Amino acid sequence: MYELFILGQLMDHPMTGYQLRKALTSVVGQELTISFGALYPLMDKLAAADLLMMDFKRTPSKRPQKLATITDRGQKRFRTLVLAPVALNKQTQLTFQMKVNFLHLLTMAERVMVLTDFQQFISGQLTRLASQATHIHHNPNMLAADIQDALLVNDLQRVRAQAQYDWVTRRLDHMEREKVIIN
Repeated sequence: MYELFILGQLMDHPMTGYQLRKALTSVVGQELTISFGALYPLMDKLAAADLLMMDFKRTPSKRPQKLATITDRGQKRFRTLVLAPVALNKQTQLTFQMKVNFLHLLTMAERVMVLTDFQQFISGQLTRLASQATHIHHNPNMLAADIQDALLVNDLQRVRAQAQYDWVTRRLDHMEREKVIIN
């Protein structure tokens, strides 16, 4: 997942590790960002795999910075990752957020594919949350106060998922209208 983000960010222009981490924070939030202790070894691993090149960038201070540039092989790897189906796991939501961040790098058909996959994931999430609410509501092993709290959290999750579903649907509708205008 972080490999996708690093390669995608480098598709636009070379960046330092500090710039990559700052960009990631702006996309996923402070609580989900990667530490420098994990970022730099990952960048070194990607460089060893010839997916990016590391050079030193001169700075006004005396300390040079490492600047990462994506290679042709890295560009191909990015396309493979961004177009690959997303596995259902605890990182699914985050992976889709990253993919949405790179829609500008995709063709219209690829954008539709990524957003349609995201929409299907969210639809399944909404179905699971509705089923979970029913289960919580009828759970004889929970206290009434715990049921109410669990239902509040479930409602919050459903509202968030519904907002995402609505956003993706609007984006797909907008892209469909653009396609009609172009044709």
